[in-house]
Amino acid sequence: MRRTPQQWLALVQAQSESHLSVKQFCLEQGISMSNFYKNKATFKPETSIATTTVVSPFSQVYLADPDQQKSRPLQNIKLNIGNIELTLDGQTEVNWLVSLVEQLA
Repeated sequence: MRRTPQQWLALVQAQSESHLSVKQFCLEQGISMSNFYKNKATFKPETSIATTTVVSPFSQVYLADPDQQKSRPLQNIKLNIGNIELTLDGQTEVNWLVSLVEQLA
């Protein structure tokens, strides 16, 4: 059974509050200890269900309204990767940019 990060966080918190050993808790829940520890390691101790986010190396990108694209000049594209900043011309071909992102992933 696949579980969401929120479900794993709830299991980690439930184990902590149950005062059961991890082994006993996993037996009762029908999950392997290795999966429990692997998923537990993804959460910081102060993480709560309300603030859980999935960490991704990518930033969310919003597409501009097509009507706005006609009235605004093209702008440069800036990619920040660690301490490196890559600036691309606003007319960079989309396929080339997709290929670049795929290779960086």
